[in-house]
Amino acid sequence: MNRFLNHLKSAFFAGALVLAPLGITAWVFFALVGLADNSIEFLPASLRPETYLGFGIPGLGVLLTLVGVALVGLAMRMYAGRRVVELYEAMLARVPVLNAVYQGLKQLIETLFGKQGNHFREVVLIEYPRRGIHCMAFLTNKESYIEVEGEEALISVFLPTTPNPTSGFYLLVPRSDIRHVDISVEEAFKLIMSAGIVTPEGMHTAKPLA
Repeated sequence: MNRFLNHLKSAFFAGALVLAPLGITAWVFFALVGLADNSIEFLPASLRPETYLGFGIPGLGVLLTLVGVALVGLAMRMYAGRRVVELYEAMLARVPVLNAVYQGLKQLIETLFGKQGNHFREVVLIEYPRRGIHCMAFLTNKESYIEVEGEEALISVFLPTTPNPTSGFYLLVPRSDIRHVDISVEEAFKLIMSAGIVTPEGMHTAKPLA
């Protein structure tokens, strides 16, 4: 009986490990879609389709949300839109807790999805803070702009911190001390944010930088 219960418990946890991420992802997806679809309620009653058709149109709120986000993006390209953002960011800066949450989320999203995220073009391994201890970092520029007299040129590397990879250290490292790691930038971000709990599949080798 004890052996059967142990097998049953192992099977339960194995199933939970498979279904929990899938269930949470589906829940977040449908919650976001439902929230976007409910945005139709912000329209005046005279503009809602149920006023004329007698029933609502599923997905119309999602479409309106996408159009609204695009319009906000267009407004941000204009001076007036940037001034509005500067105004509410200045207001948030006076609220300690909200400002910390807002700035952290903003930096994370800009790093992952913004233009500066494209500059994290290659995952590398460097020895830091001393020889024998390795850290995962991002190569930000293969072109060198500085060198130590009599030594090789230095390469720009960004060393992120855990669990917030938007903060870290800008380092100038000799090319010979940099090793390329054959994993994607997205996998490296997951690895750093989870402090090594979420690791890429298989064994990977760090090779000299090309």
